[in-house]
Amino acid sequence: MRWSVEIIYRTESGENVVDYYIEELEELQDIVERGPDWNTIVAINIDLIRVCSPDLTVEQATTT
Repeated sequence: MRWSVEIIYRTESGENVVDYYIEELEELQDIVERGPDWNTIVAINIDLIRVCSPDLTVEQATTT
């Protein structure tokens, strides 16, 4: 998987954190639409899962 997604939902007892692992960011839309209601979302955190070239810079990427 390429992306780690954390969705934080508001509940009556506090916040509920749900983790997802997806390949393409467009998958996030389907996850949000499936629910629970998107109005209960407090935050969505997205992180790239680095499996190769963790130290690659923008400058290096433009020359390869």
